[in-house]
Amino acid sequence: MTSCEKYILEYSAERASFRNCDLLTAAEESGYPKTAVNWFLHKLTSERKLSRIGRGVYSGVLRQEFKNEPDEPLTKLARQIFDQYPGVRACFYQGTILSPLLHHLSYNALTYIEVQRELTEILFHRLQDAGEKVYLKPSREVMQNYIDISQSGIIIKPLISGSPVTIESGIPMPTLEKIIVDTLCDEDFSYLQGGEWEYIVDNSFSMFDINSSRLFRYAGRRGKMQEIKEAVNSYLL
Repeated sequence: MTSCEKYILEYSAERASFRNCDLLTAAEESGYPKTAVNWFLHKLTSERKLSRIGRGVYSGVLRQEFKNEPDEPLTKLARQIFDQYPGVRACFYQGTILSPLLHHLSYNALTYIEVQRELTEILFHRLQDAGEKVYLKPSREVMQNYIDISQSGIIIKPLISGSPVTIESGIPMPTLEKIIVDTLCDEDFSYLQGGEWEYIVDNSFSMFDINSSRLFRYAGRRGKMQEIKEAVNSYLL
């Protein structure tokens, strides 16, 4: 290991996170050229000795990647929808995706389908006609009074433009950054808002890699930039 690599790792060990520009300034003062620092920073990140948690922001605290493979029923449902509506923009997941993030375990057996707005009602009626228990963008009141999240059912809601999704086994699913923002914003997640949501944020940053640039960008699209920044600021210092 070169002295420059050691310097970068020692620098990262003293901080919860750091910005590339601050590292470059400090390293240059210690005699390391910027080109070398940038190269070794890239190398250490590729070797997973450092993690990139935002645009130009790094951390020496290595966390696991948030992944949630779709099960067979969800995969089958998603593929049926793609067959019926080729080229549709959609996102699929099960309520159990939330389980690793929760403090008080609330088993959620629901399936979530987010689809481009013009298809929400069409898909709702198609699934309803097929005998599915399906709800169209349920309000806070409907969730509290009429939906038992421990029982199977399907929630359909519009897919927000610019939603960060990832492909798992060929199925578009939400990134962790999307989950953090959606559980703050969506009325169907009202049972998680408040103290439980704060725990979701804490658990997310403690256990998993978070791309802060992606998080803030999506929060801005949903009009929650300030709330998200205030909630996660301490994790990025």
